Amino acid sequence: MDEKQIDPQIEPRFAMIASFWAMGTVTLLIFIKGYAYWRSDSAAVLATFTDSLTDAAISLIMLLALRYSLRPADHDHRHGHGKMEGIAALFQAAFLAAAALFLIFASINRFFEPQIVTDHMVGITVAAIAMAMSAVLVTVQKYCLKRAPSLAIEADNAHYSTDIALNGSVIAALLVSYYNGPTWVDPACAVAIALYYAFTARSIALQATDMLMDKELPEAVRTKIKEIIKRHPDILGFHDLRTRKSGMVIHISMDVEIDPELTLHHSHEIIRALEHDIIDDFPYAEVIIHADPFGDTHDLRHNEGALH
Repeated sequence: MDEKQIDPQIEPRFAMIASFWAMGTVTLLIFIKGYAYWRSDSAAVLATFTDSLTDAAISLIMLLALRYSLRPADHDHRHGHGKMEGIAALFQAAFLAAAALFLIFASINRFFEPQIVTDHMVGITVAAIAMAMSAVLVTVQKYCLKRAPSLAIEADNAHYSTDIALNGSVIAALLVSYYNGPTWVDPACAVAIALYYAFTARSIALQATDMLMDKELPEAVRTKIKEIIKRHPDILGFHDLRTRKSGMVIHISMDVEIDPELTLHHSHEIIRALEHDIIDDFPYAEVIIHADPFGDTHDLRHNEGALH
């Protein structure tokens, strides 16, 4: 998760808006790029056409995964369905890695058996259109991420951001070919695009595994939580602060130390006030706070010897 402030007006529906927008964009691009490849027979244009086919499958998976992840908790999934976003992001990374391998193998043959690229202007025009459409999509996704911090949309945004550079390389390759430059430039651009895919796939896979493995949230988030706790003078200490993210929900748990002479009702009021303050800063969080009497913090889970 990025170290950024979460908008207090989180609205998960914006993740669905971004997902539908991506699906519509990529469907239109498939037809445009398919026509361009048929006219130009360029390996670089083939790279962008392959990318759009991959995008269509990914966008559909993301859409279905988002719908599932937004389901409320049920009898069998008491913590909700948010981790479906992590699973979907892994699928996205796998698709990108497979597309990278396909492009590399398809382009290697072009180094040894160069093919004449035709209708350069068709390919250049299509690439320029794709760049513009990708830029609009990325802008929409960034706006939606401010309202709905979804891993699936973050992964999509990282992926579609590469499309802008991808189509730029296609334009460069076609211009070189148009001016009778070296024939190896076209397949070389396709290989470069494939390597870019591989790098993006790795980044997405790491984010997905972080969520699925309950990686602790960034230190900036933990520091913010600690600052909130310290604003409450009735809380004499705290420990076992743990954080994780599941879908768009942040899970925060901790133990706090309270004066043992206070009544249960008073202790509960102190904890409830702390919960409200945390939710004010992390509005899409689930907070669990356990109270310990000050000076007596040992629980049975500490016998495991693991970090808490």
